Amino acid sequence: MSALANFLQNELLTLSSEARRKHPEIKEAAERLLYILRALKERPQTQPVPDGVDIVAVELAKTDEALRPFIMSCETKNAKLVPTAVGCLQRLITHQAIPEASIMLVLKTLSDLITTSVELQLKILQTVLPLLTNYRNVHGEVLAEALFLCFRLQETKSPIVNNTAAATVRQLVTFVFDKVATEDERANVETGNTDFNAVRPLSLSGQDACMLFKDLCLLTGGEPASFLPLQSLPKYFGLELIEAVISHHPKLFQDHAELCNLMKERVCPLIIKSFSDRLDFPLACRLMRVVHAILKQYHEMLMMECEIFLSMFCRLLEPDHAPLWHRVLIMEVYKSLCADAGLLRFVYNSYDQKEHTTKVFHEMITAIRRIVVSEKPALLLHSPVTNSSEAVDMEAEEQYSLTASGAQMKLQCLDQLDKAEPPAIPETYIIYLAIQCMSSIVDSEAQFAMPLLAEASTPSEHKNDVILAIEMANASWAGILAAVSFLVTASVDDEIFSMVIRAYQNITSVLGLLGLTSPRDAFLASLSKSCIPSFLAGDAFGHAKGDAGQGLHPASLQNLARGGVVLNDRNVLCLRALIYVAHSLSPVLEDKAWYLILETLQVADKYIATGKTGRKEQSSMALLGDTKENRLRSGSIVGPPQHGSAMENQFVTLLLFTKKLFESTSSMEERNLMEFLRALCQLARTSIVQTSTTAGTSSKDASMKVAEEKSFAVAKIHDVVLHNTARLVQASNFTLWDLVIGELVDLAHIPTCTSSMRAQVCQTLSDILVAAIQTANLKDADIEMKLLEPIRRLTLVEPNASGTTVDAEEKDRIARYPWFVDVQKAGLETLNKIMQNSGQYISNGWPLILEVVRTVVSLRVRKPRIADAQAPTAGNTQDAILNPPLADTAATTAKAAGLVRVAFPCLQLICTDFLSVLNPTVLHQCIETLGSFGSQMDDLNISLTAVGLLWSVSDFVLTKRQDLEKEHLANQQPPNQDPKTSASHSSVMIAESSLLANTSMKRSASTCIAMLTEPLSTRTMDALWMLLLGHLSQLCSDSRPEVRNSANQTLFRTISMNGAKLTLDAWEQCIWGVLFPLLERVQLSSEIDASGRLNSPDVGTPTVTMHHSRSTPSKQWDETKVITLSGISKCLLDFLPVLVELGDGFDRAWALFLDYIKSWCLGGSPEVSMAAVKSLKSLVQYPKTLAEGEIPRNVQIRLENLMRVAWDVWEGIGTGIVAGSDENLAASAEDADRVAVGTGWGQPAMRILHGFFTQDTMTAYVALFPDIYEVIKSTFGLFELRQLLNVLSHLLLYHSNPPPGATASRIRADFISDLEQPTPLQSSVLDLVAGGKLDIDAIQGSVEVVLTTVSGFVKLPFVQRGDGSASARNSSAQRPTSGAAEKEKGFTYIALSKKSMQVLVELFERYAKLRSVYSGPFEAIIEALGVPMKAKYDCPSPGTKDTTPLWKSAANTCMTISRIGLEALNEFVEDLPQEVSNSIYTKLLNTFEGILLPSSEPPAELSAEELSADEDFDISVLTTIESDVFPHLGRPTTSEAILRRLVEIIGSGAKLYTTQLEAVGHNTLEDATTGEESSATRGVEDVEVQATNGVVAGAPRIEALVKPRGPLTASDVAGPQAFPLGSDVVPATRERFAVSCMETLFGLCSDAKSDTAQVRTRIAEVVGPVMLEKCKFVIRSYATDRPLYGQLPLPRVRNDEIALVMRHLQSLNMRPGVLVRHLGEDKMHPLRSHILAGRSAHLFALYPMLCELLAVIARNGTTRESAAADEAAVVEGIRACLRRIGQDLGLE
Repeated sequence: MSALANFLQNELLTLSSEARRKHPEIKEAAERLLYILRALKERPQTQPVPDGVDIVAVELAKTDEALRPFIMSCETKNAKLVPTAVGCLQRLITHQAIPEASIMLVLKTLSDLITTSVELQLKILQTVLPLLTNYRNVHGEVLAEALFLCFRLQETKSPIVNNTAAATVRQLVTFVFDKVATEDERANVETGNTDFNAVRPLSLSGQDACMLFKDLCLLTGGEPASFLPLQSLPKYFGLELIEAVISHHPKLFQDHAELCNLMKERVCPLIIKSFSDRLDFPLACRLMRVVHAILKQYHEMLMMECEIFLSMFCRLLEPDHAPLWHRVLIMEVYKSLCADAGLLRFVYNSYDQKEHTTKVFHEMITAIRRIVVSEKPALLLHSPVTNSSEAVDMEAEEQYSLTASGAQMKLQCLDQLDKAEPPAIPETYIIYLAIQCMSSIVDSEAQFAMPLLAEASTPSEHKNDVILAIEMANASWAGILAAVSFLVTASVDDEIFSMVIRAYQNITSVLGLLGLTSPRDAFLASLSKSCIPSFLAGDAFGHAKGDAGQGLHPASLQNLARGGVVLNDRNVLCLRALIYVAHSLSPVLEDKAWYLILETLQVADKYIATGKTGRKEQSSMALLGDTKENRLRSGSIVGPPQHGSAMENQFVTLLLFTKKLFESTSSMEERNLMEFLRALCQLARTSIVQTSTTAGTSSKDASMKVAEEKSFAVAKIHDVVLHNTARLVQASNFTLWDLVIGELVDLAHIPTCTSSMRAQVCQTLSDILVAAIQTANLKDADIEMKLLEPIRRLTLVEPNASGTTVDAEEKDRIARYPWFVDVQKAGLETLNKIMQNSGQYISNGWPLILEVVRTVVSLRVRKPRIADAQAPTAGNTQDAILNPPLADTAATTAKAAGLVRVAFPCLQLICTDFLSVLNPTVLHQCIETLGSFGSQMDDLNISLTAVGLLWSVSDFVLTKRQDLEKEHLANQQPPNQDPKTSASHSSVMIAESSLLANTSMKRSASTCIAMLTEPLSTRTMDALWMLLLGHLSQLCSDSRPEVRNSANQTLFRTISMNGAKLTLDAWEQCIWGVLFPLLERVQLSSEIDASGRLNSPDVGTPTVTMHHSRSTPSKQWDETKVITLSGISKCLLDFLPVLVELGDGFDRAWALFLDYIKSWCLGGSPEVSMAAVKSLKSLVQYPKTLAEGEIPRNVQIRLENLMRVAWDVWEGIGTGIVAGSDENLAASAEDADRVAVGTGWGQPAMRILHGFFTQDTMTAYVALFPDIYEVIKSTFGLFELRQLLNVLSHLLLYHSNPPPGATASRIRADFISDLEQPTPLQSSVLDLVAGGKLDIDAIQGSVEVVLTTVSGFVKLPFVQRGDGSASARNSSAQRPTSGAAEKEKGFTYIALSKKSMQVLVELFERYAKLRSVYSGPFEAIIEALGVPMKAKYDCPSPGTKDTTPLWKSAANTCMTISRIGLEALNEFVEDLPQEVSNSIYTKLLNTFEGILLPSSEPPAELSAEELSADEDFDISVLTTIESDVFPHLGRPTTSEAILRRLVEIIGSGAKLYTTQLEAVGHNTLEDATTGEESSATRGVEDVEVQATNGVVAGAPRIEALVKPRGPLTASDVAGPQAFPLGSDVVPATRERFAVSCMETLFGLCSDAKSDTAQVRTRIAEVVGPVMLEKCKFVIRSYATDRPLYGQLPLPRVRNDEIALVMRHLQSLNMRPGVLVRHLGEDKMHPLRSHILAGRSAHLFALYPMLCELLAVIARNGTTRESAAADEAAVVEGIRACLRRIGQDLGLE
């Protein structure tokens, strides 16, 4: 049943109950309606009911029966019946359950009730509204009656009812017009009418609306209504209703002429008449709202009326024409109108553009300007507190006269309809509104004009819009300029200032783009003055209009230097606006306008650069708010105020916007770019001249500051030109290039320019030239010379750009200035940059470049004229500037020497990179320049380098000649010439060419120079060669020894250059007559020099070590040796294919030279040793040096023999390094002979070695072996492998002693920490041994040797250090206490050991199947891994990156290798001798015992988490042993003693506690170690570490562990060593590990695993007795100690132990038959044997003890609750065991 029916039933029952006595007719009607409702409820539904349709409401709406009881109740006016009846009527109306014909009846009934209570009146209003909204066909009289009812209620005195009725009236009126709009839309859709603006006839609803609106107008005007039965209506309320209608339904008035006529005939006259009367605030407010709606939405329909309204507003805004609140209302209307750009254009189009009409738009601008400027001038011109410290704690209202927060109202006056009197209006509110209007007008013009002007060409349909924009701008700019110019200097806050600046930039941009030059310049000038502090604005721009090139006045710069003014945040905001304007107007600005803008930016840049910025902390960062939404809205870079510490620094932001402005020049057209550059150049010249003038007339400090400044204009020229380089270097037009470059060169030569600015100019010119050459097309010779010419002009080398010669006197005058050296330096640096970046593209400019470079050195040989220098006076200052005297000679010499250092890199670059592009003439010019630099006396290094470059040029010349000669021979050789003849001819040519130098020396220089002009040929190259030798011969006679000694270095270079031309005889003579005598002389001379110094008289006197110096003779000889070795090695390598043709002679030479290498390596200094190793490496790497092709056949034949010699030398060097260590020199020969890594690791003879060979040398030494091995590996056998591994193993022990006077870096290089990762030497050795570089598969027995060697690397952290004493060995295993101690010990080998473990795993996985591995290497591996595992907590500390302890890494490795090895051993263990397998198992068990039963205690600093992690690791090891080791040891081939020992080890660990009585000797356990070697006397390598889980020092056999104790005696208890009960029990440190051991014993006895039954049974037979004895021991101990405690509980660990045993006893299923052998088989009692062979045999064996334990607990039970629970658990365990016994016996 529907909710309506339920509601009506309940209400009808109430109504019937209330009316049954006094109104029986109502009771009868109610019951009748109840009957109808029940009938409807019981009626079956024959058809489905649509969703949302109430079938009860539909049925009730068919008749008025549902209304009768409620109408009758209302007519009674009974206080109890009427509310119920009205509520029911409301519900029926809401559900549309009454017929439309009865609506009038309902309204009349409700009308009769309006005089009742307030609650009922409100309910009536709630009923009327749905009555009209739910019934759409209510028209005419019914509608009028409903409205009249609401109007009557609106006249009541109750405020609640009054306000509710007024709201209801508004809703009903709005509903009437909304219904008309809906019907119009429906009619358009039904008729298909697409012209929605067509005038259409009124419908019934439209007629209702028309009559209603007419009545509203009549009633508001004081006339009686014609449609509504009303005679009057409050005017305020009538205006509100009119405003609501016309605001929300403008389209109805446009579509229907009747309504439009009412607007013209009724509304507008009513408003005009009302304005003529005296107005109070409520009436004026409502009138303004109506006028605002008309102006916004009906201006096209009511043009004349709108003109009247706007003109009237302009008159009312004049001073004293209306009160303030009235003018404020008008300005609020203006604010809304000005924000509508389309409305503003309509106003201008409709009124200002036409004749004989009021200039409404102009009057609006004038009125707004008048309010801004004249409303409160005295108040606004009050200076704000912006730079004073008082402003820090002041609020904005206190700092400024006009603030946005102080001027605004929370609710504008137009919206304060509830006020009867004008509200309190701030005196600046009207000004703030005017500012908002002005800003909106500017934004509107910008939004209209900008899109039109953004197009490249304005379409014809937009030209009228452009004209309109121009006219509107012309009409408004003067008033806007006056307003913003006033406001920018007024006392306004940041938000208003930001608004003003946004208007500034937008209107300026619009004016500029529209082509209004004069208004644009006026705004630019005004905005520029606002960009800098007002103190400086007058000086800076007062003259700018007359002469745009003068710039800042010098007095202004002085003020800036003094710091009298600062640049505040408002100046920054103005600057950002100016930048935006410049960016937007860049296509239309001329050079004068650009000059004004750029000069302003220059002044601001000086302020920022000098730190003259104020209010950084207290300034509002809101001024720099820049949001994307604001920029999209107004096209402005200035956003509304924002706050927050995340705002970027304002001055950095300004610099970024300035940068973007100059970057935008890349998109300018050429004409615009010319204007921009012309302004920049003019500003640069002006700023440089004025800066020099200011520096000369200011005080000393100010002059120094000004002199250090740089030119803003020059910096921007740099940026702009670099952004437009490609446009400036076009071949067709160099106008822009000539303008900029000419200006920069002239600026660099201005005598009065400061040094900083001159350097800036030169740097700018340099960057421009470099970028231009990189960009330009240098294939055009004219472009290339055009771009290089400025360097010559800058350095005054050659004719200027016009082609005329520079006046000699002018050139000499400029060259005499001291600053000209700086200009030359800049030009040379530019030249160097150009060649570095684009030298490969230069082709025609090389003569110019070399001429500029050589001029610098040529000036050094000219003697400067010395003139009388007079101090300048006031009278001759100008003459001193024009004709400067020569500077101080010393200063000039120093600067000239500096020029040589700057110029030489240019020449060096040419000789190294660009010789191939030089023709012979230019090459000769280059050689002459090199000769000049070699002869100069200013810089020795340059002279030496010049000599080297001469040889580089000679090499190039000879190579070029050789190419030409080959080409000539190819062209001249006959096609059928005999090869032998050709070869002999070539030999003749080579022999003849060797005489070239002698014959060429006889030629004159002039002849050679003349030959350079001939076509390129060998003859030309010969001439160049002769000229080069001539210059080099001059340098050979130089007075400096360093230059002469450089010949020693050029010897090998000469051989290298000309070696290809030498015959075999010549080479033999060179080797035996030059090279080896040179080696001999160097050797003898160095020995003689050393012996002479040893025999000198002052040999005992202390000497000072020369750090990094070659001043000592020994170091000079070391350098000579290095050069000699590298030179000879290079010669042998370069010409090896030729030299091997010498046969046996070359073999002798090879062996002799390698012997020299070995001798010098072992007997020389570290530097010589490294050089010898490098030389050897270069020789053995010969096959790798061949970039292409195979090794020549003649070399390939002899290469293996040569490399065998190299191998012998390599092994000899390694042996010599080891033999020459400090320890081996002091040791006896016998000790030295016993050192062998492969078999002797762990012997006392193995110890750390020390010597003077560096780690780098040994690393390089090791690294060269693979190159030797690649050649000789076919003959490399096991003997050689042992030699190799012996050398490598000893090198790992080698520690480098720091040489005398060694630097810290040298010491750090030799003592690098190997805690985190291996040292380079260690990595090299390990990589060589196990990295795959050795083919160990090809050498029989090599696998065993390699495995043994790598296992030795694992033990290196425990190698003997210092002497061989045990104390030293023990101290080496201790954890280092500090970094210093670690360094004293040397290398830790931790990282190497861990890496070696990984390598062992990889190797063993690969070779685990080899049987030979188990004949020694496997034992060695296990033994080596056992060393850190046994040491455990005594291992050295790991690093901070890899924190895994060494013993853990070893344990993991051991478990992995053991698993792999035992699996592989299964295949051939039966073939191994018993002693070999027993030895393997013994080593393995010793290692397991070391990790499971460690002898070391954990350090105190270990945390509980770390100890727990270590215990978990031990448990994992135990688990691995159980799963991997036991199955193998359980095989029949394994000795039972081995298996028993492993079980005993686990049993030793299965002890949860110990007692202090045992520690002091009471009832000590049986000594199981009698006869065994004490662990204290064993070595580290073979000690068998024994401990009972870290709590007892000894490790007895399990029989001793389980031997029962005797009872305590009185003397024991009362003795001096007696302990209180419970305190003598010490829980095991690894309690969880002990539990795991116990569980492992039970698990090994269990029959749970049946994988290999035989093996598992054998294991159980060994483990079973041990487990049984362990259980007996626990039970017996518990039964013995329980009576002693009485009522006291036993310690927790004792209870845990007995509980653990009982739990496992009752759950253990013993493997059948495992205890028979242990307990003995009794044939006399077969039942006993049968029972002991079952799965519960252990329980039968323990049956007596279980009974005894039960009796003990029964006799000595405790009453304590906690202890009783523990004992109850034990009793329960005993009961479970006994029950299981009974089950096996069949008793249960």
